[in-house]
Order: sequence, then structure tokens, then C-alpha cells
Amino acid sequence: MRILGFIICLALMLWIMDNAAGISAFVDSICLAIVFGGGTAYALAKGGISQSRDQALLNFADGAVYWGWLGVFVGGIGMATAAAGLTEAKVLGSALAILFLPLLYGYFTKWMIIAAVDSTEG
Repeated sequence: MRILGFIICLALMLWIMDNAAGISAFVDSICLAIVFGGGTAYALAKGGISQSRDQALLNFADGAVYWGWLGVFVGGIGMATAAAGLTEAKVLGSALAILFLPLLYGYFTKWMIIAAVDSTEG
């Protein structure tokens, strides 16, 4: 039953994203690098190489959210710089993506990992 719930949640999120702006609007390589690179580095820094698989995944999930929030701050600074007219107008769209997408990726990643780790216990 857990897998069914997981699939329904994933399908619902994809449906919402597709209807909001199309799936491609939610894919950004810089944001993915921020969240997954930062999450990996955080997991290694927190637990080292000898941590269990589940603990490494949980540390990665926490790191993904932390780095998602750091991406919000970076995107906010980029937005402020673009709004001040210090950069080209096309930079505004990239800064806006970096403002929101890392946090979405971070929490979505954490949700998937928590659901997967919890499902292995029960």
C-alpha cells in the first residue's frame, strides 16, 4: 500500500507541474547541481564514509533541503542584482529559477528518501 501511495503522490506532483508550466520549466541543471552536489557533500561531511546506507540517505535528504535553502538565498541575490539593473534582463529568468527550484528539489528529494527509507522498515 505504501508503494501505491508513493506512486499517487509522485503522479500528483508531476501532474501539477505539467499543468503549472510544463515539466521542462521545472528542470534546471544548476539547481540540480546545487541540491544533489550539496546533499552529497553534506552526507559525507556529516556521516563520513562508514555510515549505513539508510543513515547516508537520511543525511543526504537533510543536506538536499539545506542546500535548497542556500539556493534560495543565491537566487534572491541574483534577483536583487538583476532588478537593480546591474546585469542583463535575461539573467532575471535564471535567477528566478535558482530562487525557487532548489527548494522544490530539496524537499521533493527529502520526501522521496523518507518514503523509501520508512518503507524498508515496515
